[in-house]
Amino acid sequence: MLRARHVPFALSGGKARRDAHRADRALRRAATYPHPAGPIRCIETHLSLVYLVGRYAYKIIKPVKFGFVDLTRLTRRRDCAQAECALNRALAGPLYRGVWPLVAHGRHCVFGKPTRRGAGARGTRGTSSSTLEYVVRMRRFEAGAMLSVRSTRRDDALADADALAARLAHYHMHAPCRAPRAHYGSVASVTAHWRPLIDALDPMLPSESALRAWCEAELARAAPTLAERHANGFVRACHGDLHLENIIRWRNRLLMFDCIEFDDALRWIDVASDLAFAVMDFRAHGREDCAHRLLCGWLTATGDYAALRLLPFYTVYRALVRALAARLRGDAAGSARYLHVAAAIAARARDAQPCLLLCHGVSGSGKSLASRALATRLGAIRLSSDAERKRRAGLPDATRLPASAYTASQIDAIYEGLLDHAQTVLESGYSAIVDATFLRERNRAAFIALAQRLGRQIVILDFTADHATLFERVAARAALGRDPSDADTAVLAEQLVQAEPLSAMERELAIRFDTGVEPAAYAGAAFWTPLLEALARTAPAPA
Repeated sequence: MLRARHVPFALSGGKARRDAHRADRALRRAATYPHPAGPIRCIETHLSLVYLVGRYAYKIIKPVKFGFVDLTRLTRRRDCAQAECALNRALAGPLYRGVWPLVAHGRHCVFGKPTRRGAGARGTRGTSSSTLEYVVRMRRFEAGAMLSVRSTRRDDALADADALAARLAHYHMHAPCRAPRAHYGSVASVTAHWRPLIDALDPMLPSESALRAWCEAELARAAPTLAERHANGFVRACHGDLHLENIIRWRNRLLMFDCIEFDDALRWIDVASDLAFAVMDFRAHGREDCAHRLLCGWLTATGDYAALRLLPFYTVYRALVRALAARLRGDAAGSARYLHVAAAIAARARDAQPCLLLCHGVSGSGKSLASRALATRLGAIRLSSDAERKRRAGLPDATRLPASAYTASQIDAIYEGLLDHAQTVLESGYSAIVDATFLRERNRAAFIALAQRLGRQIVILDFTADHATLFERVAARAALGRDPSDADTAVLAEQLVQAEPLSAMERELAIRFDTGVEPAAYAGAAFWTPLLEALARTAPAPA
């Protein structure tokens, strides 16, 4: 089991202990609150106590000291409470209502005037001797709103994963990138946070010993990438604690609350680390499909495919963080579950045998729908020429681009970008599916050469349908105006004339798929049987 060398817990001095108990008793009494309370329920974590009272939740930070944080001083807890309200404004502003001091008033306790919202330690006056605690007031939400609960519902969870990918990608792309300390997110900083987790793994247990060895090797392997991304602005002001219990569906949008407020070094991190937490936790909740949707959606929106080089590293790190948090609150089963997730992620990264799959076919041939289903089935990263073109233009998927975006040079530039992304994906240990027409042999040849250079298996997925079906699909899609593809029936007619057929060598690599079926068939294993059999019997060539 995960163990810690030194996990001190302190309530310093008799007065601090008495004040903590007095604050707890007061917050469990309905008469303390300025509004109808109803039954009061208290939820405890390793760092806080949350009292559910009527329409609100009141949170106090526990006066504890662990190896990674010291919260025993009241002024420190005040500063953290104020920082929590200020820092969570970007991703969960509607939930936070401010910070109130809980003041001893004779034999009773009352709430004082709220502190100035968003004020930090340097902007507040000294703590009153009669103040027992500082309380964060939040809007209350139902437990069923948390993504950890919603993950049990198939379609809701998939929709949540898509929404989270879009919201998180937008936030990461616009998050502050000028850290208050230059070393935040550096190799030294990341190593300092990794080391206690690695040291806490028990070398006497074979499973944890193997995980520990992987972590040590991965830390050394990742160091150059960590340094490169730190230098290039990928360390930003992130959430820092993005597990599914900290994400809720609120009035038809996602809010991410309870970010790290007690240590800037844990919040100023690589955006890949922030993403990895939610990806990992979807897996821990048995939703591999949601983890994949979140990852692919975020990659498509940001174009940061280089984040994949660190994803196994950071997902294991996040699983170990959750394992330690579970152990600190006495949840042995939860700790074991996250350790198992960490070991599974490490094993998958160690044993990965990625392949390159090229979609081939004119517009309307079913490439996009089929490749999305296949990517989910294989856990592959899907690269879309349509999405790449819109992202480069900085436009929403449904925005139609002018003809100037489809000149020969512009098309070649898109293929070059896809080639770079595919190389990054493959080198990171993930299979890549490239969704593009690939009607020109020179474009196909570049990807075939990449697979040969990396020693990876390549398959051309040759999607076909009869002409009537092709024109019907393209016309219907263009009429709706919601698809990333800009192709209309005129473009389709031109493609059919200009497409260069597969060469004899390419036909050896190709598997033909007749897509003149209902789209639901793409989700079934039967449709992909020829490909799945080919992947199973063909070992990847040595690099």
